[in-house]
Amino acid sequence: KKLNKVDRPLLTEVPKIKKLNAADFKEAKDKGIKLIDARNKVDFAAGFIPGSINIQGNNAFATWAGWFINYDEPFMLVAADSQIEDLTRKLMRIGLDNIYGYINNVTVFEGELQKSNVIDLEQFKDLYNNNNIQVVDVRGESEYRAGHIKGAENIFVGTLEANLKKFKTDKQIVINCQSGDRTAIAYSLLAKHGIKGVKNYGGGMNEWVNTGNPVVTEN
Repeated sequence: KKLNKVDRPLLTEVPKIKKLNAADFKEAKDKGIKLIDARNKVDFAAGFIPGSINIQGNNAFATWAGWFINYDEPFMLVAADSQIEDLTRKLMRIGLDNIYGYINNVTVFEGELQKSNVIDLEQFKDLYNNNNIQVVDVRGESEYRAGHIKGAENIFVGTLEANLKKFKTDKQIVINCQSGDRTAIAYSLLAKHGIKGVKNYGGGMNEWVNTGNPVVTEN
């Protein structure tokens, strides 16, 4: 709606996005330009640039990008050379065309990478049964009400940044979603905002339900 009310240039073809070298990237990052990492969640978890947001470059990429990028702010991408044109096209379709540049590998970053703490079902069960933890379900409200882990709180990933105070940093925080895609986004957002020690139950509700564990429903 906002874009329909303002004059914007007509883009008739996908623009060529600048590939940043190490110096270009450092300068942009030092300026605070937002970094979206479009790699697979597994690759992201193995090593990511501090402050980056993991939005996987799949069919939902533009949907989630729209939640975390403002139309008037420049941003950078981490993506393979072969992905850039497709991702740029996806972003253009929702008016996000202010791409500053991209890097195709996190090794361009001249600093220490961070890693995601992804846990499996047994590790989650051990924490859940033996510790006073905060379980946060980052799915949508309707999904949460249809069935969630007992005691889990619902903080939708799209509004997570507006609800950071709800995360209890004096407890062990474990996040879950349906299959691990949205917790990859949530984990990166929490890390970006300095909330440390979070664990990502990557199997999510799919694994939880498929292995016969109970859920709570709300009408």
